[in-house]
Amino acid sequence: MLQVAKEFLILIMKRVLKAKNFGMLPLLLCAFGFVAATKHSQAAVSDYERQIIASVLVLEAANQGEAGMLAVLHVINNRARGNPENAIGQVARPKAFSCLNAITSQRNPDYGPALRRAMQDRTWPRALEMVDSYIAGQLGDDLTGGATHYCIHPPTSWREQMHFTTRIGVHTFFREI
Repeated sequence: MLQVAKEFLILIMKRVLKAKNFGMLPLLLCAFGFVAATKHSQAAVSDYERQIIASVLVLEAANQGEAGMLAVLHVINNRARGNPENAIGQVARPKAFSCLNAITSQRNPDYGPALRRAMQDRTWPRALEMVDSYIAGQLGDDLTGGATHYCIHPPTSWREQMHFTTRIGVHTFFREI
């Protein structure tokens, strides 16, 4: 069986090279296990989850511009340990993001009201673009210094138990120690 697969790969590679369709090479090599796919290049995030994540960016930081929304997305990413597929689990945690506190504390959360509010904001299209870039593995450098938490008025316990990383807009960012 392995020999058949190897011969098939060689045949396909010869045809790709003959046709000079080099864009297919990484895909073929990955399909046959010769190279790893780009991390999160095919993240399985539903459109609904994508919208929930975008709503958090808008509702938490739209008034702080792109930098503020991107910083919130970096916090989501840091909590999800760099995996977009884990992001919705972080966003949906009770008390994780103040804009969703009333929703995530329900037994059967209904994100509809938050989505409707976020969709009315002028930054909604940009928030969706940011989330799409994140899902595609193109989030970019972390503006927050690895922050896992942020708020406007950090409680004393945060300053004592976490490491201050930066300030972006009105938010102060911290990383768990």
